[in-house]
Amino acid sequence: MKYLYLLFTLSVVWLSSCADKTDLSQFPITTGGGSVVTETTYVQQSPVWTQFNRPEDVLLGREPLIYVCDTKNNRVVQMDLSGGEIGSIPVFNPRAIAQDYNFDLLVIADTTSLIFPDTLSILYRIKLVPVGGVISNATLLPLMRSDYATPLSSRSRKFTDVGVYSDNSYIITRRGPDNTSSLDPDNALLDVTGINSVSSVTVLGGFQPTGNGIYSIDKMSAITTFDNGPTDFIITRNTVEFGFKVEWFVYDDLKGTYDPRFLPGDNVDLLNFQLGTPEGITLDPSNNIFVVDNTRDSLYKFTSLGVYKRESFGGTGDGVNQLRNPMGVSFFNKVLYIADTGNNRIVRYKLSTDLQ
Repeated sequence: MKYLYLLFTLSVVWLSSCADKTDLSQFPITTGGGSVVTETTYVQQSPVWTQFNRPEDVLLGREPLIYVCDTKNNRVVQMDLSGGEIGSIPVFNPRAIAQDYNFDLLVIADTTSLIFPDTLSILYRIKLVPVGGVISNATLLPLMRSDYATPLSSRSRKFTDVGVYSDNSYIITRRGPDNTSSLDPDNALLDVTGINSVSSVTVLGGFQPTGNGIYSIDKMSAITTFDNGPTDFIITRNTVEFGFKVEWFVYDDLKGTYDPRFLPGDNVDLLNFQLGTPEGITLDPSNNIFVVDNTRDSLYKFTSLGVYKRESFGGTGDGVNQLRNPMGVSFFNKVLYIADTGNNRIVRYKLSTDLQ
């Protein structure tokens, strides 16, 4: 009965529908989350949630509830907005998480085969509505393995992230070491449909599986789609070489192709800013872009026009406004959530202008 309101709400809606670590001291970092703030900064909120073991992703769901890939505790955790744990489901090495418009969770996890010694990525579905919204009552439904033939099969491939479109199809970032094949290189963006099982997989064309050009999808680490958006997405690439590490692609209906929203000649910060290894990305309702950098232990913010925002913050450590190897980021209702992986915690931030 404790979560009756949550379950009722879910049911009603359902039925109706390598860079060096850098202490970025030049950023305006808060010094303790105090009440005196002289400029727009992100202020760390209390308490810090510390019941995790190397959490690699955090998601603010549509209910809204909080979901954490508690990676080394081999579980996905469901929490309310106050940080209270509702329940969890066992998942071996969960790495990334998304939610579709039916409240189903899509989880990418790594698993070691009993037959082969290598590690595969598996995409799972977790249906919440049929079990009253409580994740502890749900089961894992395997949808797709990373060696899925498209048309070739390779056990060296891995999934790194998943995003969801408004029609409940989903897009997966896949990477791997073999990209010499012109027929089916490992690095690919997969557009997938299917609820109880995969019904179609389309490899998006027009991208470069290697290199550092503006169309490159080499070393993809994360992806985000747009709320109620049918096509567009932004990817991050954690290549250690110079290159375009955050790339926004828009779909051209007339040409039937994906093209970058920003080109090198546009001279926007989003393309030119020297990131290290970005591992997580999310958007707020204004399409401001948030990127967590795993090697620079930092959160970078860009506007929808690709302009760098000085309230970005960072620095290596476990203190206020410090991070250690962050992997995931999410946003809800003016609060920024970060999976601070190396510090085994989830940290939350609000802009100083939103504190009143």
